[in-house]
Amino acid sequence: MNKNVSIQYQNAEIEDLSELLLLEDISFNPRQKYRKLLKRYFLSQTAHCIVAKMGERPIGYVLTVFSPNMKSATINALCVHPRMRENSIGENLLQWAEIEALQSGASQISAEVQLENAVMMHMMDQNGYQECSDSLVMLPPFSDGVKMRKRLLAGIHDSVQLTNHQEIEISALNADHFTILSR
Repeated sequence: MNKNVSIQYQNAEIEDLSELLLLEDISFNPRQKYRKLLKRYFLSQTAHCIVAKMGERPIGYVLTVFSPNMKSATINALCVHPRMRENSIGENLLQWAEIEALQSGASQISAEVQLENAVMMHMMDQNGYQECSDSLVMLPPFSDGVKMRKRLLAGIHDSVQLTNHQEIEISALNADHFTILSR
């Protein structure tokens, strides 16, 4: 799409839940819905939900669950309204999930992706996620998928230093929301 779209990303609030469930109904087929996960983790201390809004209307969300003892985070659901796809909203939500994971102390983030979801697999691949051999626990029964993981912090033995881009992302950790103009 070539038109500019003003999207605001912010922490989800309890008032957003009913509209996010409606968004899920529009975006997923019945066996892919994450309704139970969204309701279960929405106000949990171990999860965080970022909402993408156009005006006051939610058009996407990412739900990330943190495992503090394991220093890892898992993207349990990422949803973008079908008419708003191809505006970088999914990638921006993915980046916010990574920022939240870093803020929680996670050194890696992962997600389970159904094989039929080629768009999500491509987006994760393009953003540095790699397929790993961990067992799948979140996908619906009888669906094939892969687990994809990304290291967020360099290990002690790595010589990689944070880039300016990463420093900018880390400095945004305390922001309540921000606006991105996507093309």
